[in-house]
Amino acid sequence: MRSKLINYIVFYSIVFLFHGSGIFAQSFKLFAVSDLIRVFEDGYKLPPKYDTIKLFGMRGEVISGQFALNAKRNLVNVTVEVSALNNIITGSTFPANTIDWNFVGSVLLPTNAPNQPLSAVVRPAPAMFPDYLMSERQLDIKGKSYKSVWLTINIPETAEEGTYIGKVIVKSVQGDQSLLLYLTVYPLTLPSERHLKIAVRFSVNNFDKFHGIKEKYSDEWFEMLKTYADNMATHRQNVIQASISTIEIRRSGNGELKFDFTRFDQIVQVFLNTGKMDYIETGYGLTRFGDGGDWFSTVIELSDFPVKNSDTGETLIMAGKDVVPYFLPAFESHLRQKGWLNKTLLSVRNEPSLHNAIPYGEMSEYFHQLAPDLKQFESIETTMYDGIEIPGPKLDHLATWYDSFRNAQEKGTEICYYIVGIYQGSRYPNKTIDVPVMDSRIMPWLNYKYNLSGIKHWGWNSWTDDPYNTVGQHLGDGWHVYPVKNGILNSLRWEQMRNGIQDYEYFRMLENKIKALKDSLGSRFAWIDPKQRGKEIASNVVMDFAEHTDDPQVLYNAKMQIIRELLDFDKSPRIYMQTNPVVNSTLTNHSSIEVFGWTETGTKIVINGKELPVSRQGLFLEQFQLTSDSGFIKVKASNAKGSKEILRYFIIK
Repeated sequence: MRSKLINYIVFYSIVFLFHGSGIFAQSFKLFAVSDLIRVFEDGYKLPPKYDTIKLFGMRGEVISGQFALNAKRNLVNVTVEVSALNNIITGSTFPANTIDWNFVGSVLLPTNAPNQPLSAVVRPAPAMFPDYLMSERQLDIKGKSYKSVWLTINIPETAEEGTYIGKVIVKSVQGDQSLLLYLTVYPLTLPSERHLKIAVRFSVNNFDKFHGIKEKYSDEWFEMLKTYADNMATHRQNVIQASISTIEIRRSGNGELKFDFTRFDQIVQVFLNTGKMDYIETGYGLTRFGDGGDWFSTVIELSDFPVKNSDTGETLIMAGKDVVPYFLPAFESHLRQKGWLNKTLLSVRNEPSLHNAIPYGEMSEYFHQLAPDLKQFESIETTMYDGIEIPGPKLDHLATWYDSFRNAQEKGTEICYYIVGIYQGSRYPNKTIDVPVMDSRIMPWLNYKYNLSGIKHWGWNSWTDDPYNTVGQHLGDGWHVYPVKNGILNSLRWEQMRNGIQDYEYFRMLENKIKALKDSLGSRFAWIDPKQRGKEIASNVVMDFAEHTDDPQVLYNAKMQIIRELLDFDKSPRIYMQTNPVVNSTLTNHSSIEVFGWTETGTKIVINGKELPVSRQGLFLEQFQLTSDSGFIKVKASNAKGSKEILRYFIIK
C-alpha cells in the first residue's frame, strides 16, 4: 500500500513539473465535427474535422454541437469546461447555465438491423456504436482512441441577437487544450407550440429494476414519472400514452359497474403539468387478437377485465362484452368533465393488418357507437381503415401505398406514420443505432414535404435487461433513452429527433409568413401556395421517402435558407415569387417555366434579364424557357429602399 502511494505521489509530481512545459502537449488533439455524424472510438471512417465549433439557431431553440478528442496516449481525469460566450459586437454574455456538455458513450451491436442493405448502415457489426450521453463528468481515456463530446445549448427567448464567441476547454492530468466556439443567434423566436402529433410509447413497468423504486404509485414513483414527463416535454413529444389498466373497475352487489379514474387522472396530470402535452393516447388493452392468435389472426375480440367485488374485495375476471358497453360511455363522460375529451385519442387494436381488417372495422364502428366523440388514432398495416380518424401506417407501408393515403388526405383524412426498426424493402429513415443519426433528424422533414400530421414511435424505454450491452432484436430502436438509478440519459437519436421537430417549426414559420401575405391580397392571388416554398427547401434534404441526403452541410444549408427567407420577407422591396413546376424539378431541355409573383408598389422586377410589367396590385407573371446552359430563374427586385435577388434552380436533362 505504501509503495503504491509513493508511486502515485511521484507520478503526479512529474505531471505537475511538466504540465506546462509542452511535454504533454501532444497527448491529445481536439477537433470539431458535425453533430449529425457519429465519432467511433476506434477512429472508423472519421467525419470531416474542423478547427472551430460553429453553431447557429434562433431564440427558444435547443441546438446541438459536437467535438472530439483523439488520445495519442492514455489520458487521466479528462473533463470539459465551456467558457463564457461573449457577443462580439455588444460584449453581452450568453447565459452559462444554458450550455451543457456530455461525453458520448458507446454500446455494442452484435449484428446490423435486419432487412437493411449494408449501404444503409454506417458500419458493419459487430462494433461499438456511439449512442448515449454519459452522466460522468470525468473520464480516463485510453490511448490511440477517440472520444466525442456533445454540446446542448438552450437559446433563451430573451437572448440578444448576434454572434457569440467562447471556447470549450478539455482538461486532463496530461494537459489542457481548447477549441473556439462560435454561436450565432438570429432575431427570430421558435414558437413554443407543437404543430406535429409526436406520440412516444413508454413503460413504467421497470421502475424497480432500473430505478430501485419498489412501491407503485408512491411519492418516489410519481417523482420518477415526472422526470420522464419533463424529458419528453423538452424533446417536443406532445402525445402521451396513458394506460386504461390504471382505471379500477368495481362491481356492486346488484351487478352495477363503477369506474375509478383516480390513478389515470394522476398519471395524465403529471404530463399535463409540463405545459407541453397536447394529446392523450389511450385504449391499448381494450381488444386482443382472438382464438389465441397473433398479428396474422383473422379475429379481433374484446379483452377480459379484472373487476373487484365492492363487498368482498375479491377480484374476478369479467368478459369484455359485459364491461366495455359500460366502460367506454363512462370513460368518454369522464374525459368530457375533465376537459380532456378533445385531446384524447383512442386506440382500438394496435397494428391491424389486412388479415383482420374486416373484424377491426366492425370493432372500430362498435367503439364509435359507444363513444362517438372519441377520435381513433391507430398504427395500421393496411389501407383498409374505414372509421379511423387518424390512421398511422408504418413508414415503409406509407411509401408503398402512398397513392391510397394521398387520396385519403385529399378527402380530409389526417395521416400520420409510425416508426419501428424492422422495415421491409428500401432505405427509409430509421432509428436503429446502426443507421446514420441524421435519419432521426429528417423524419419531421418528411412530415412537412408530404403533409403528414404526426409520428408514432416505438419506443422510448422498452429496454432489455441490460440496454448498454444487449440491444435486442430491433437493435436499440425500442428506446431513445438509457436508464440510470436517478433517471435517464439521452441518446444522439433522441437529441436529433427533437432537433428535427424544431426544424419542422421552421417550415411552419415560413408557411405562416406566406399565408399571411396571401390572406392580405385577395382572390387575384389565389395561386399562392403557402407550403410550396417550404417543400422546395425540404426537397434538398428529403427527395422522397427513400432518397435523402446524409450530408450534414446540405441539411444546415437548407435550415439557413429558411432563416434568410424569414429575415428578408418583410424587408423592402417586399416580394414573393412562385414557379410552376416547383424548384428542383427535373425537366427536359427548353422546358417552359411559369413564374407568378407579387411585389410592393414601386418595385422594378427583372427576371433572367427581362423587365416585367407589375400591375397596380403588385402582380407580375411570365413564362420562360430553360436550357441546360441556364437552368435557373434569376429575379432582381429594386426600389428606392433597396434591392433583392432571388435564384431558383431546376435540373435540366
